[in-house]
Amino acid sequence: MPRKGPQCYALAMPTLSLAMITKNEEAALGHCLASVRDLVDEIVVVDTGSSDGTVALAESFGARVGHFPWRDDFAAARNESLRLCTGRWVLLLDADEAVDPLDHGEIRRAARQDRLAGFTLVSRNYTRDGSASLFDQPVVANRSAYREGAGLPFYADQPMLRLVRRHPDLHFEGRIHEVLDPWFRRKGLPTGSLRAVIHHFGKLDRDRERAKSSYYLDLAQREAAEHPRDPDRQFNLMVQAETAGQWETALAAGLAILKLARKVPHAVHAAIALAYQRQGRHEAALEHLDAILRAQPGHALAHCRLACSLAALGRPEEAREHLGQAMAALPDDSGPWLDLCALEERAGRPGPAREALRGAIARRPQDPGLRQGLVELDLRHRMEDQAAADAMEALRALPGEGGGHWHALAAGALLKAGHGKPGRAVLELGLAAFPDHPGLRGLAAALPGAPDPGRADPAATAGGEEAG
Repeated sequence: MPRKGPQCYALAMPTLSLAMITKNEEAALGHCLASVRDLVDEIVVVDTGSSDGTVALAESFGARVGHFPWRDDFAAARNESLRLCTGRWVLLLDADEAVDPLDHGEIRRAARQDRLAGFTLVSRNYTRDGSASLFDQPVVANRSAYREGAGLPFYADQPMLRLVRRHPDLHFEGRIHEVLDPWFRRKGLPTGSLRAVIHHFGKLDRDRERAKSSYYLDLAQREAAEHPRDPDRQFNLMVQAETAGQWETALAAGLAILKLARKVPHAVHAAIALAYQRQGRHEAALEHLDAILRAQPGHALAHCRLACSLAALGRPEEAREHLGQAMAALPDDSGPWLDLCALEERAGRPGPAREALRGAIARRPQDPGLRQGLVELDLRHRMEDQAAADAMEALRALPGEGGGHWHALAAGALLKAGHGKPGRAVLELGLAAFPDHPGLRGLAAALPGAPDPGRADPAATAGGEEAG
């Protein structure tokens, strides 16, 4: 009996299309498409005006490429990608996302069934910042078995509707943060959830995220003005305003949601409380944080923010109690320890503040923000030798981090103590990684016979093990 080939197998299966939109995504797109080329039967890419090699790269993967003039409307572009798909099912991705091979089988099995019309997948947002949060949830340490995202220290998960059965009138809504959920609700179609993960790397590029924030805020404001009584549009505005640090706008949008929505997610109360806190209105923040904790007593982020307001209102013992509850709820989270450090430092207790940071580092040794916070705490309290020692420890744990600051502190301390060879080795390592750091360049200029700080040779650092 002849063996079935891959083509026969694909013909026997329901067709799965990939739909995505792009603009100048050459740097990320290849990784995305390579991660799903053995999963999907069809790749559809709608380009909205790329000036780099995005289109050629998509075509090299066999994609059907459509062109759609950008008109400040993400939903419109997404709907064009849906229009070009021919599969029974559609997987929705962005160029800065990927799917690990471990999840291909689960997605394929979901696309074989006929009972459900769509599935939420886990959108996993990676970050190097252990104190970050996504909506109202803190990030967690990355201990997963996926190859995708391996080596990245933290992530936050969020369910998103990303695998859907194609219908003739299926369409996205929303000028920004476009979604299919309203269409599914109106149709009354059943959906399920998968454990499969979409790995999202976009938040790692902080410069790009900052560059997008003002534009996204403008889109969200325009859409909220067009649909003033739509809580989903107000939610998008609240999120974008919070991201941009526009606290009055975030507060107004959050309060509007309270009036418009029948069911208010915790993230709204969390955003309102944060906006009040940024305005110094801590009494007002308490009400919304209490609302979260009445519904979910173990909500760690609410405990942390409540502690912040209580400390600002001169109630440090109550603040410490809430931080203890946050630590109990999420033992591996560094957020409560950072807040405890800030509380103790404000109380004029640098020793306990330092102990709190050391406690956070013990839980998340690969978090550069914690390491930097410890060094800065030392320097604020004029513990220069301790700062240098902590910088050296940070470099041992995270050799490529610190932006050159840790190298400068460690090298300066070693050279001052007369340890010339290890001091020069640390200095050269720092210059190789951060050639424009002024502290490193200053140290190099003060050393006779030191390498030109603008032309540090990484090969010269091969003997630098003495410094570590």
